[in-house]
Amino acid sequence: MNFESPWAFAFIPVAVLLLFLALRRRGGAGGIGFSSSYPVSIGMKSFRQSLLWLPPLLVFIGSLLMITALARPREKLDETKKVTNGVAIEFVIDRSGSMAAEIENNGRLARRIDIVKKNLLDFITGDGKDLPGRPDDLIGLIAFARYADTLSPLSLSHDVLKDFTEGLDVVTTKEEDGTSIGDALALGAARLKSASENNDSEKGYDITSRIIILLTDGENNAGKYSPREAAQLAAEWGIKVYAIGFGGTAYYEMESLFGKRRVPVGAAVDEATLRGIAEITGGTYFQADSAEELAAVYEVIDEMEKTEIISYTQYKYRELFVSFALIGLALAALGLGLDSTVLRRLP
Repeated sequence: MNFESPWAFAFIPVAVLLLFLALRRRGGAGGIGFSSSYPVSIGMKSFRQSLLWLPPLLVFIGSLLMITALARPREKLDETKKVTNGVAIEFVIDRSGSMAAEIENNGRLARRIDIVKKNLLDFITGDGKDLPGRPDDLIGLIAFARYADTLSPLSLSHDVLKDFTEGLDVVTTKEEDGTSIGDALALGAARLKSASENNDSEKGYDITSRIIILLTDGENNAGKYSPREAAQLAAEWGIKVYAIGFGGTAYYEMESLFGKRRVPVGAAVDEATLRGIAEITGGTYFQADSAEELAAVYEVIDEMEKTEIISYTQYKYRELFVSFALIGLALAALGLGLDSTVLRRLP
């Protein structure tokens, strides 16, 4: 709770002074004379007399509540952030079967897809160290194997995106397996083009640049579009592609005469194709062979895509002054009523 007009509390000393004067007046000597004070001195104070202090106190408390109402107490309900410009980012992530391969990660083995998910979330929400997060950017997610699918549309609300990213996993059937880099890249470019066409800067958001972050550990072997055709579409629509070849030595379990054993296998990243995609669109190609190198790639992209974000926040409030005012008036009226009736003091 906060107060819109805290200057109203300057009246509190006045209320305290009035209470002091009222109590002093009620405690003064009476004005009726007697030939002897003995009959009065032996009498006991009545219950009514013991409550003579109550009316001034009720009026005082009522005055404090009305002063509080004048200060306009209110409760903040929610907030709406209005961003004037930002970057539209489409993540295009490989989820083919080879992304389940395990590579070394901090002395242990972890699947490529799990490492990718962690670094993607660090890029979006921040890692508390080198990545501050991208709360003011439009971000979407496309995953692909043999087919490309939009998992999360471009949005400023990243909660749903985080849920889809955490649920991202490799394909589980042979029919779905494959690597359609061209189709996925074309779909990502189309999503960004559509976002730009539907973007209205007068409604509070202006897209300053559009990028695709493409990550794969293999080479194109499925789909309708070739990677070069998709890159040319992206370039035509003014979309930059940052291509990441995520390789590293992977370990697969294989049957042998001596039972299951882990066999190291190198990645089949098509560096020439990914580098060509980046060059056509004016982007950059990165090679990452470990979790640490992938994190460093995201730090570089984060620095390259900095933009001046101008934003403001609107808050909604619930006004609380009515309750304070009504209770204050009721207490003040009760005090004045008692002072004029049952607790009235005669001279």
